Amino acid sequence: MIEITKNFGPDQFKEFMKELMFTSGIDGKSICFMMTDTQIISESFIEDINNLLNTGEIPNLWAPEDKDKIVNGVRPVVIEMKKVDTIEVIN
Repeated sequence: MIEITKNFGPDQFKEFMKELMFTSGIDGKSICFMMTDTQIISESFIEDINNLLNTGEIPNLWAPEDKDKIVNGVRPVVIEMKKVDTIEVIN
């Protein structure tokens, strides 16, 4: 659940979404994302959620260092699956 504070805006929303994705994707934890209409303080929140539901990603969410964290986080799973540990297989 998102905790809206006085300075919560689109940048903080994207950081929140990144943490959710890291938790579910790298840590493998199940997540239930809930958001009420009173928590939608910017139209960009709806656009980001819509993009995530339609395409599976939020545009311009990941910085290069985030992508490295993701690749290194899923590398053990790829090895466990007995697949070749290359960037092409991980992507």
